[in-house]
Amino acid sequence: MLKKVDIVGIIKKNINQFMLIIEMIAIFLLFSVLTDGMFLTPINVSNLLMQACTFSLLAIGMVFLLIAGEIDISAGAALGFLGTLAAILQCKLHMGTISVIIITVIFGLVIGAWNGFWVAYCNIPSFIVTMASQLVFKGLTLLIGGGTSIGPMSDKFCVLGQGYIPSLLSDNINVLTLILVAVFVIIYIILELKKRKDRMAYNLEVAPLWRDYLKIAVICLVMITIAYVLAIYKGIPYAVLLLLAITIIFSVVANSTAFGRRTYAIGGNKEVAKLSGINVRRSTFMLFVQMGMITAIASIQYLGRIRQATPQAGTSFEFSAITGCIVGGASTMGGVGTVIGAVIGTVLVAGIDNGMSLLNLSAEWQNIVKGLILLFAVAIDIITKKKK
Repeated sequence: MLKKVDIVGIIKKNINQFMLIIEMIAIFLLFSVLTDGMFLTPINVSNLLMQACTFSLLAIGMVFLLIAGEIDISAGAALGFLGTLAAILQCKLHMGTISVIIITVIFGLVIGAWNGFWVAYCNIPSFIVTMASQLVFKGLTLLIGGGTSIGPMSDKFCVLGQGYIPSLLSDNINVLTLILVAVFVIIYIILELKKRKDRMAYNLEVAPLWRDYLKIAVICLVMITIAYVLAIYKGIPYAVLLLLAITIIFSVVANSTAFGRRTYAIGGNKEVAKLSGINVRRSTFMLFVQMGMITAIASIQYLGRIRQATPQAGTSFEFSAITGCIVGGASTMGGVGTVIGAVIGTVLVAGIDNGMSLLNLSAEWQNIVKGLILLFAVAIDIITKKKK
């Protein structure tokens, strides 16, 4: 009896570590059954990942804000504005792709600085600031775009949104895809083991070794499976490579830099962070600047995928990103969250969106389902935090 109780206790203690991956696998298999296998076909998996890249990029910037106890609900509107700006620069002013990308990123930084100034130095709640900015950017999009679609973008610009890495050695399977995924798997394993080592060095609580190994094995298996499905289609989209690179970079920033540690400290307790010597205002300002830069990158990838800027572009994208962050383990109360969790969470949310579209659910029902997912995710986060 004692042995049975111990086993149950271990399961309860460790189930949350794998719940996200378990949910994703279960939901994807369910959609595959409901769509007669269409959901997990190579072409749909490729389209799903390219769609999820936009949300995941936004989520990477968003998770830093949530960790610090802030939020940005203007991200979708800012993405739409930046996309319209980029389309005007290329299609109407005939600027080159590189110049358009540089100017778009600069404007993204300015947008982040705008939000960051009001939040960090004027002490206005980020929800109010970004809600006001959302209206401003929606208005600017209509103002400079004239309420019409602008395009098409050049083939060179669209490579990041629509292109695939070239194949090597064989036309039946993209060998380069398998090689690159093997490299990313190795990098992921190294980062996970380093994170565990760093936590042990600071005498922080770490999970049992077998649990970390099991988590790594499951995630690596999922990555390899997805890679094989992509390899037998066209290979890895450039958008996915961009997402993986940014995920790795900002995972390192969050886990292994002073900036990342300050972000967690601010979200944990802002007053204690101030007393410990952290410049909370400057750090908060830089978090919004970082969000603006990532939003610009996401807008470039999204515009490249759809080839033209539309007045509705970016609508509700911030809610998909926020939902993905929370589903991926971030807390609305600050101090908790990971970049990898945010990316996996947004892929799950995008998968649900894609699956509902394949089932031909109306827009009304899709909005109801996504709203309930966000509500329940936040409710579970708050209840869990209060219990702790």
